[in-house]
Amino acid sequence: MQNAEELKERLLEAWSEANLNKIARNLIRLYQEKQFEKLNIISGLISQWLEIVIEPDGKGFSKIISLYHPDRGDYYRKQISAAAQREDFKLLTQLEHIFVIQNIEEIAANLESYEDIDYDPEYVWDVKNKGFSYFDVNKKKHRPKTRKATSVGTTFYDAVKIRHSGDIESEFPTYYIKDMDEIELSDSEIDDLDGVEYCIHTLILDLSFNRITDISPLENLNRLIELNLANNQIVNIDALANMHHLRTIDLSNNSIKDVSPLLEIERLKYANLSGNKIPMAQVNDLRAMGITVDYE
Repeated sequence: MQNAEELKERLLEAWSEANLNKIARNLIRLYQEKQFEKLNIISGLISQWLEIVIEPDGKGFSKIISLYHPDRGDYYRKQISAAAQREDFKLLTQLEHIFVIQNIEEIAANLESYEDIDYDPEYVWDVKNKGFSYFDVNKKKHRPKTRKATSVGTTFYDAVKIRHSGDIESEFPTYYIKDMDEIELSDSEIDDLDGVEYCIHTLILDLSFNRITDISPLENLNRLIELNLANNQIVNIDALANMHHLRTIDLSNNSIKDVSPLLEIERLKYANLSGNKIPMAQVNDLRAMGITVDYE
């Protein structure tokens, strides 16, 4: 029986950036070729760990691509190292599903009989990665925290399409966004939240390091439990008052002077307000409610 250290090394190799690039590239390739039945069969291979269903129209794809997205690699690798140090075999084994799917190219090739599609295999697998930064194994591991003043912003909807398909021209129906329970779009040049209103089932939303000023489109996303808006240009947070399920909020490094809407959120447990100019009276009111507040 392998020990925690041995399992850690195997998992770290499997969850490497290069391996995640390969898995994600092939998942997106199948999605772009509309081979949804294959995707559903592949998702079924990990059903021992996770229940992901890809519908005949492709709905559900966002869950599996988010699971193996290269940008999630650092998160998983930190989890693996910490779990191994604690000898937490339960957590380590929960991440073993990647062993089943890491040979995705071979798996996909062996599923030809499941598809009644006439295509040239060389054409199907000829993926052009130019401009598709997810899959450049030499890309910088740390995303920049500053931008040139001349950089062009983008909408939330276009940022989602770029993150999942590589460009804004690809078809990406809005109901796919409705299917996402976790969305990470940190440092995506977003200056307009158009499209975020479709995130009606989203629980975790990371929009940090963008150029957002107006968060009013968030006001109906009342299922959110975790929201990261750090390092934007936000002044008014009235839209947060209706987020009754919110437990964690990061508003650090904005231009906020009034956080009274947070006092309406009964389930809030943590708020990072550093880098703003908040009246200490409001900070103390939040702490009096039992909320842990970071404020410098």
